[in-house]
Amino acid sequence: MTQTKRSVGLSPSQDGSSVTSPRRRSLMAAGLGAAAFSGFPAIVRAQANKIPVAVVVGLTGRASAWGVPVADAVKLCVDQINSSGGIKSKQGAQIELILADHQSNPQMAGTQTERVIQVSNALVVLGNATSGATVVGSAAAEKNKTAMLSTDAADTLTAKGLKYYFRIGPKASAMATTAVNFAMETAKATGVAPKKVATIADDSTFSQDAINGVLRALKGTSWALQENVSFPAGSVSDFTPILQRLKLAGVDTIFQATFAPDGIQILRAMKTLNFDLTAWVHVLGAPYTPEFNAAVKRDGNFITDALGFVPELSRKNALLNKFSEAYRAKYGKDLDDQSSLGANSVAVLYDALERATSLDREAIAQAIRSTDLQPGANPFMIRDGVKFDSAGDNTRASGIVMQLRDEQQRIVYPASFATEKVVWPMPKWSAR
Repeated sequence: MTQTKRSVGLSPSQDGSSVTSPRRRSLMAAGLGAAAFSGFPAIVRAQANKIPVAVVVGLTGRASAWGVPVADAVKLCVDQINSSGGIKSKQGAQIELILADHQSNPQMAGTQTERVIQVSNALVVLGNATSGATVVGSAAAEKNKTAMLSTDAADTLTAKGLKYYFRIGPKASAMATTAVNFAMETAKATGVAPKKVATIADDSTFSQDAINGVLRALKGTSWALQENVSFPAGSVSDFTPILQRLKLAGVDTIFQATFAPDGIQILRAMKTLNFDLTAWVHVLGAPYTPEFNAAVKRDGNFITDALGFVPELSRKNALLNKFSEAYRAKYGKDLDDQSSLGANSVAVLYDALERATSLDREAIAQAIRSTDLQPGANPFMIRDGVKFDSAGDNTRASGIVMQLRDEQQRIVYPASFATEKVVWPMPKWSAR
């Protein structure tokens, strides 16, 4: 293992590194003051033998279900790059990885992003995995003219005219369209169409972007929208009154975008109420997370989720399977949507560092802007290819729909990727 790794705000149990010493912290603080005085020029070059790159994600708190898989995948990729000779066009320079935990706090994401750029001299930032954190973190990266490769899906982020923000996966509204298209095509194929639809989402930027995408797509259907439910993330202790209202109104299909903890509570309340649905369709939501599946087990069966990646995709892709096996061997878990985006982020970084005319922030950002990678272009481009438009969106990102079956994620849409035929309508709770 030849990865050089530093930590910002982490304990030894979080990434295997020692805590930054008091002397180191004082030197970092002194460095921050001196750098602030000098005004932080945009052209900051790496030392000849190392290239500082930061990962700023939630490793603790509610966002850790998204942040930890990203960090794990990035660490594995960087290990492989460094052990195979580093960045060849830069005389074998090694990537020095700096890990920073924003603790699932958006304001901390901004602070940590500033810190890794200004104190640790990170030339690129990967993160911040969740929308609220990424809104603040991307602003800090933009201010410092430092490229951010992001796994977040909130539409808002590429609608702000940012020049240094690059989204690796599909945006929320695109996944929402995939979810509704799946429901429309399945309803037509089975002859079982929703009669009354409801949407449920927390108030995070991502979830609202996703549900607004669903609402726009639903205008192309004949289905009646009964209610659009919005609630403060992590703040509802009992969803029973909301769900009872939807049940009494005759809602038979729900589109949902929530974090895992809220998703778990909603499912348990649904079961308690014996609330049967034709379909329950999530958008990049709780059902693909290990936290959700460990908590609900078989009760999660037959829920669907629109996302960009599921583990069984590796069965048809030798390159993906090789990386997936390495990831499983190192961490004892399968790749998921976020960890696969983490790997694709490093694929873009690796390619850009090789092509950059020099190791300064602007040159690297320009190399990222001109990225043109097909799937399999390098060992870490394990899902969709990457080509950015002027807003920073990946024009090659796409989505699938999975259904939980026997507690496993099975692809049911589109037909070209499907490994199982979708169960529609969902079985009644009493019949499971």
